[in-house]
Amino acid sequence: MTIDDSLSFQTNEQITPILSNEIPTLTTPIYPDITTDNTKQKRYSEHNLPLRIPDAPSIPKPLEFAKALRPLMQKVSSGRNTILDEIETVEQTAINNGICIPILKSEPEPWLDLVLVVDEYKSMTLWQHTIRELKQLLKHYGIFREVKICGLTYQLAISEEQNNFLKREENQEKILLSLGVGKQQYFANPQELIDTTGRRLILIVSDCIAPFWHDGSILSILREWVKYQPLAIVQMLPDWMWRRTGLRIGSSVQFKNLVPGNSNQNLIIKELLLWKNMPLEQGIKIPVLTLEPKLAEAWSQMVVSKPDALASGFVLPNQFQAKSENLPQNKVEQLNAEKRVNRFRKNASPVARKLASLLSAAPTICLPVVRIIQAGFLPQGQPIHIAEVFLGGLLKPMIEITPDTNSEQVEYQFVDEEIRQILLKDAPVSDSQQVFDAVSQYVEKHFGKSIKDFVALLKSPGNDGEDVPPFAEIAFDILKQLGGDYTAFVEEVENSGSRGTQLPTPNYEFEANIATIVFEDEEEKLQQWEFQTPTVNRRGEIIKRTTHTAFYFTETLGDKVGLEMVAIPGGTFTMGSSESEKGSRDNERPQHDVTVPPFFMGKYPVTQGQWRAIASRKDLKVNLDLNPDPSKFKEPCKGINRWQRPVEQVNWYEAVEFCERLSKLTGRNYRLPSEAEWEYACRAGTTTPFYFGETITGEFANYRASETYGDEQKGEYKQETIPVDQFPPNVFGLYDMHGNVWEWCADDWHDNYENAPTDGNTWVDSNDKKELYSVLRGGSWFNLPNICRSAYRLIFLRRDLHYDLIGFRIVCSDGSE
Repeated sequence: MTIDDSLSFQTNEQITPILSNEIPTLTTPIYPDITTDNTKQKRYSEHNLPLRIPDAPSIPKPLEFAKALRPLMQKVSSGRNTILDEIETVEQTAINNGICIPILKSEPEPWLDLVLVVDEYKSMTLWQHTIRELKQLLKHYGIFREVKICGLTYQLAISEEQNNFLKREENQEKILLSLGVGKQQYFANPQELIDTTGRRLILIVSDCIAPFWHDGSILSILREWVKYQPLAIVQMLPDWMWRRTGLRIGSSVQFKNLVPGNSNQNLIIKELLLWKNMPLEQGIKIPVLTLEPKLAEAWSQMVVSKPDALASGFVLPNQFQAKSENLPQNKVEQLNAEKRVNRFRKNASPVARKLASLLSAAPTICLPVVRIIQAGFLPQGQPIHIAEVFLGGLLKPMIEITPDTNSEQVEYQFVDEEIRQILLKDAPVSDSQQVFDAVSQYVEKHFGKSIKDFVALLKSPGNDGEDVPPFAEIAFDILKQLGGDYTAFVEEVENSGSRGTQLPTPNYEFEANIATIVFEDEEEKLQQWEFQTPTVNRRGEIIKRTTHTAFYFTETLGDKVGLEMVAIPGGTFTMGSSESEKGSRDNERPQHDVTVPPFFMGKYPVTQGQWRAIASRKDLKVNLDLNPDPSKFKEPCKGINRWQRPVEQVNWYEAVEFCERLSKLTGRNYRLPSEAEWEYACRAGTTTPFYFGETITGEFANYRASETYGDEQKGEYKQETIPVDQFPPNVFGLYDMHGNVWEWCADDWHDNYENAPTDGNTWVDSNDKKELYSVLRGGSWFNLPNICRSAYRLIFLRRDLHYDLIGFRIVCSDGSE
């Protein structure tokens, strides 16, 4: 998630980039349960804000998403209806001397039926607009023979009629399946969705936040569904948040399919992406996609068994029971306003934090108001950022949320008004003033009065008993804090006398806690940190700085030595360079697209300290003895001890031995990166020669900066390695991918990319590993800038060579033993 630093939402905030250790209880609703006085509620509803604001499409690329499902648009014989076979009829007429005998054939029809199962938990209210668009798209593009809509309802919030249905059904404990989202026309046993003919596809639309995902209640239903048909989850949240939801009880994998329309239980687990924490083949295999076309296309190609097609997903356990001792009670009184804000800031994306800051200046908060703020102040905002804020533990609804609730009509308030004060205090005053004015214009369109008018009425001693919306009091407090041009108005109102009549806000009785989407992942212990990456033009001038968030975990190597591994998201990129790129070479071509699965990569090249910690462990030896101190550069640098310098004078075989020892120590699969993984991680979404932009300077990398690549100024040639973490990272959070030391890759050397693999795997011709040469990437402290390009490949060094320019960086693809 990125945001330009010009959108920095505050000046005083100190962010501690560590994931929260708090976990909501499994029975905790996303919002507090609400009990209201009917008279008060009716009176209040007269002043709610249902004014409709035009909304941008919730599915950003609907046509591309539909095209991504094309592999599923196959036709098969209906076996029921017939149509005229025109060609055969003409041929038979000619054979029969002009006697026309109509020849009929079975009418073709779409291959698959679709059942769209929509999670109706409270958190899904935010996605109503998106789900409506998705339903229309799937119904009207002719992809499926028939589209049915069902809803998943949690038993704790059902009607008496639903409860009677559950009593009639055996083994039906917590999940209710209803026909039609929110309509609840009738209720069905989940087994009614099973189709043994293999022509039914089930898509579950969910954010996987509901309690039945966390406590394992849904597993028995999923287990039956995946036996007979293809099934997938359409996740409303982006992939980097999946491990914070109920999917966390499973293991991340990739699936391959050999038979079109295969049931999930027959899918092949191709590659493990994170930790192996269960017997995978005995688990419940669930592909997971989002509304992003690339993920949808990969999944649909996997369903029809396209060769080399892989789809991401999770293997869930067959049975799961949450351990209550691992789920601390997050009672409302245990989290004061400051703790709530700090927890939100630690875990939210920069765009979501900015949005929360802007909302603090809005006297009334609802989705139409959010869209006004996004359109005017945060155009890069997406629905996911709204979800981060609304599910981040800061807000609560002012009416009870049910599956029938219209999300446009729901107003929200801060759980504690002190939260608003904290956010407002840290926000730029100019932003807050503009937001207040924009929301005031919205209120005036609906009520015919501005917020200032209501505030004046609130404080007026003779207001004729006219009711005042509850947001007027909030607005007055905001105006007092904003000061500036509002100071005179506030003083005038305060001096005008006592208050008038104010509408009471609904009476909330908190019978449960407020849960957030921030969950601890007990297996991976991923931490989060925020950083900035500069972008330069051809003159080496910084044209922008963007803020990014990445996740990582730390391996403990002993003696207080850690090794940080950064999560690299999967994706597709163009590998190699074009002929027009300055300094490019033929061995960097032909350019070709490569799809790389997610993996972890070392935040830095392996340091001397990390090398010593593993090389000195003779008990971990696999094949080779290792010199614990092979490096040439042994002096402190810039006041930093030598152990933070990258290790050098390590050959390819020794680097492999290091990886094998680390794997033996940790039980995870450490190795050298493939050449495709290295370039993908280096580029981090860029297509320029360097991940910083069109050129490189000595401010961003350690290389022969006395020479230039573009029109930048010459810099200092340091003539040695320097400690890691001295330059800004790339967008993925990786340091020193340009310069400092060359980095070994696992691949055999190839003269060009003809017939190169496109799946990100290592390109090895000699299984016995006796190939003399391997690829080196990244350049070093000694090299010219053009040799440090993202696409540059070095060959002429043998695998057994020790050289003070060469180090290495490691990757981790799974944690299986």
